Formats: sequence, C-alpha cells, structure tokens
Amino acid sequence: MLYTHKTFEYEHPLKEADIAVLGVPFSSTETGHSVKYGPLFIREAISNLPGRDPETKTNIFEKYGFCDLGDISVVPGNWVLTEKAIMETIHEVLEENPKILPVLLGGEHLITLAAVKLLAEHHGNMTIIDFDAHRDLMPEWMGEKHSHITWAYHALKNPKISLMQLGCRSWSNGELEPFKERVKESLDKISGPVYITVDMDVFDPSAAPEVGTPEPLGMKPEEFFPLLKRACKNKLVGMDIVECASQTVNTQTAVLAANVFKKTLAYMVKQ
Repeated sequence: MLYTHKTFEYEHPLKEADIAVLGVPFSSTETGHSVKYGPLFIREAISNLPGRDPETKTNIFEKYGFCDLGDISVVPGNWVLTEKAIMETIHEVLEENPKILPVLLGGEHLITLAAVKLLAEHHGNMTIIDFDAHRDLMPEWMGEKHSHITWAYHALKNPKISLMQLGCRSWSNGELEPFKERVKESLDKISGPVYITVDMDVFDPSAAPEVGTPEPLGMKPEEFFPLLKRACKNKLVGMDIVECASQTVNTQTAVLAANVFKKTLAYMVKQ
C-alpha cells in the first residue's frame, strides 16, 4: 500500500474524473503583491478541507471524481506563450474528457482570458460571472495590451461572450461604456452556460487580506456565498479562483479560496 499525500485522497484518471484542477502560477503583469504561489497554497488549503458541506449536506469528495493535473508551465513575462499553453492544455483536457469541469487556480486574473476564449470555442455563447473588486475593462494599462486589468475588455471582444460583474467598487471613467449592452445586470436574467471567475479581492481585506490589489469595503463571506449559490443555478462549464497572494500555508485568503472551491461544487450538486 502506498502511504502518499495528494491534493485529493482519491484521484481519478482524467478520462474518468468529473473535476480537473489546473494551477496557473502566472504573475507577470501583477501591479500589487505577487500571486505566483496562489495555486500552491490554495491546493494545500483544499487538501485540508473536510468534504462535507453542512449547508447542502453534500460531501464533494464523495460526490465527484477529482484529477489534479498539476501546474501549467507558464512563461514568465510572456503572455502570448502562456496563453497558448493554457488554451492548448484545456483543449487537450476536453478532448480526453468532454464532460469534465476545468477549475483553474491562479495566478493573476489575466489567466481567465485564455480559459474563456477556449471554452467559448467549445461551448458557444456563454456568460462570465465575475466576482471582482475591479471591472478590468481597460483596453490597455501602461501601454500593455494584456494585463490583469484588461482581461475582461479583451474577453468581450468575442461576440460569444457576455459578462456579469458582482462586487465591483473600483474602476476608471469610461470602462463600462463600450460594453453596456454586453454586461448583464442581474443573475436572474442569465441563461445558458456560465464560467465563474472569483478574484479574491472581491472580499473585504478583513476576510481576504493576501490578494494582489486589495480594495476596502468589499464583500463579507456571508454576502458572497448566497450570490455564488445563485450563480451555480446555471450550467457551469469552467471556473477559476485568482489573485491569491498567500506566501505561507493556512492564510485567511487561501483557506477562504478553498472554501469557494468547495461551496461551488456543493451548490452544483443541489441545482
């Protein structure tokens, strides 16, 4: 018998799994704290979670088959090659198992752009449900086209993609103007496939202090999770948890991110 420790007690082959976990330790355009080690510390927090969720009375580790595929080999400072690596990896995952749910652990928010571009090709029209302190709808930042502040702008250039943003409290004049008709205003009006992205700075710094660019007056967990539950009523085709800037194990932000992972899957069972 092998006495070894992995992210999940029982890991399944990719072809048989329900959930594929991929770390994306990309932090090259981050303007605040480094989020390079987010995948490492979120994984560690997930591995320490009990599987049962008291609210839904569901044990996610019994309900789903998990496959941790490790970290995507990003190219620091090069988004073109990193985006290619993310898209090709997710493509191969879906080729092997079309029904699997890819879950990305970041890393900076720019990684979402690569994931939604690929998944829009795979699933067609879809809505990004974005929990975030910032709108990230700038066309460029400091002369850089692709950054964690511009990802949503470039995602919405794809006509298959719509956007719903929750928790935003910091943005620049004019960010929303070009996309008013493509940014939805109510979770109740969303239909079809959704991709959920959770930037950990959506939370108030009292709940998640270790993030790339913290903003005051954010959501409390008790405000966030009911909204996440409503978001999970739609067909989820992918998700990510990004901007975790933890530097040690068992920090508030990493533990909260692990619970976002757990709650999302528990809510999916009950829909």
